[in-house]
Amino acid sequence: MVFRTRHMIRKKFEMIKLTSKFMILILVVLMIPIEIFLLLFFHNMEASLYNDGQTQITYELARSSQNAEQIAVNCNLSTQMIVNNESINDFLNQIDSDKEFSFMDILDFYGKEISGVQKVVRSNPYIYKIRIFVNSDTVKETMPLLYKKEKIKELKWGKDGVPATGTWCFDYEDMLDQAADSDKKPRIASVITRLNDYRYGQYGIIEAAVTMEDIFPDIYHSTEMDWTCFVDRDGNFYYDQKVSAKWKSYTEEISAFIRNHADSELIRNEGGIYRKMQIGGEEVLTGCQRIQSLNGYLFRIVSLKNDKKILKFYKICFLLLWAAIVAVLLLFANKLVAHILKQFYEIYEVVYRVQQGDMEVRVKKTSQDEFGVLGKEINTMLDRIQELMDETIRRELTVKDSQIKALQNQINTHFIYNVLESVKMMAEIDEKYEIADTVSSFGKLLRYSMRWKSQYVTVEEEIDHIRNYLTLVNLWFDYEICLSLHMPQDIMLQEIPKMSLQPIIENAINHGMKEITGDTAIYMDGEIEGNDCYMKITDMGCGMSGEEVERLRKRIRGETEDSAGSGNGIGLKNVQDRLQIGFGPEYGITVESKEGRYTQVTVKIPYLKRKKG
Repeated sequence: MVFRTRHMIRKKFEMIKLTSKFMILILVVLMIPIEIFLLLFFHNMEASLYNDGQTQITYELARSSQNAEQIAVNCNLSTQMIVNNESINDFLNQIDSDKEFSFMDILDFYGKEISGVQKVVRSNPYIYKIRIFVNSDTVKETMPLLYKKEKIKELKWGKDGVPATGTWCFDYEDMLDQAADSDKKPRIASVITRLNDYRYGQYGIIEAAVTMEDIFPDIYHSTEMDWTCFVDRDGNFYYDQKVSAKWKSYTEEISAFIRNHADSELIRNEGGIYRKMQIGGEEVLTGCQRIQSLNGYLFRIVSLKNDKKILKFYKICFLLLWAAIVAVLLLFANKLVAHILKQFYEIYEVVYRVQQGDMEVRVKKTSQDEFGVLGKEINTMLDRIQELMDETIRRELTVKDSQIKALQNQINTHFIYNVLESVKMMAEIDEKYEIADTVSSFGKLLRYSMRWKSQYVTVEEEIDHIRNYLTLVNLWFDYEICLSLHMPQDIMLQEIPKMSLQPIIENAINHGMKEITGDTAIYMDGEIEGNDCYMKITDMGCGMSGEEVERLRKRIRGETEDSAGSGNGIGLKNVQDRLQIGFGPEYGITVESKEGRYTQVTVKIPYLKRKKG
């Protein structure tokens, strides 16, 4: 079933036009990387939001815990200052023993010791009050510092008995502050210290108090989305009762979290632990920071609801932007693909019409891209096919004439050879040996020129032909041109295209020696260098000027068109073409000349080791 489905999909895809296939491919190529990018982008954005929120919680809880620790230390130091003051302790012991004091003693104690404690309170902005409770009913109370012990019962921590020394009591109303209205009395927290003496026993109690808002400011800045509370050693929660935060209903979950992590290494060593968790079905960031001096935990909840809304908004914006970009890109791609494939469909139409037999059709417009090059090549191919078809027709019309002419040429060649042999024999009979040698040389020249069974001959065979050629040429002049040959035997055995050296000799005679009046020579030297053979043909004729040499070189290289006739360079160009066709573009001839002195043509061919014989 799966195979049939895949086969059907493949079949339908193959039936789609090429333009549609390109669009599908572009869409897939665009969607996959963009979707991967968006997934990574939103993942990183979400992680960044969480990390920023976690960093903020960490910073604020660390700052709040340090503030609470500092205030607690200040309270303890202030309390210890009183505990370590011998004058205050002696006076309180005497009060506890109901000793009667003179007016001056009381005035002196209040003026020095009590005012000193009040200065400490006023100099520390975080200490709300320091109060001393004594075991005497006769002592004169000095508010807000010295109170009778019975006043303890008006405070939250004194109703059920005085707690142990160093115990902190949290979030109670200051009932001893008669100056403030009941609705304006601050909520305070205090550390309780018992004053004990081994002689007199307990003789007093010190209460060092701070306001809850000073020691836990974050509690009173809570909102629905950001809520902070303090949990003491007994699991009691302290938070702003005026804020109607929903997190108050989940104190059990918070307590369980604190209990589970209270003994963790992170809490004990670094003082804090932070998690992303679910509370009340809502995803939140939580932080729990231990406050060692208060023996409790500061717990904070930050809701991720708004962050998720922002993230969702960003996702929608990015998706809409992505959809718009994809739509624009697809529109642009559709026009671009249609433009690119326009040439293809034109070529397709031409090929279809050629298949129907229309050989006159051609690709009309060709661009510079690959399709344009293909169109040009198709036009060239069709032109070549047309030429070949015309050539084939011409060949079929002349094939019989060619066969007849070939037979006639064969008869004529044999006839010429036979006549020349008869003339040679008649000359030898009449003892005209010079004529016989001339006829013999001419016969060999004709036989070499007309024998084209093989396109290649050895250098030695070509030189023999040159010798016969020079024998006949010397009949025309009053002087003699001889061949000076210095050629290694290995070069003599090399193969070259037939008639590739003789035209160079002929060119030297016709153009280099036309003004010679005495005997002269043409020099042929050869050498082997590496994998190449060099044959230098030099005549001591009239030479050429620099401009003439450069024009000749351009003609040999095919940079200038050959003019009609047998001017200088036509034969050399023919030799150059045949050598490069036979051996490659790195081989051929080069020309050097100096006016009035010489002309030298160098022939370069590959060296192939051959055995003699």
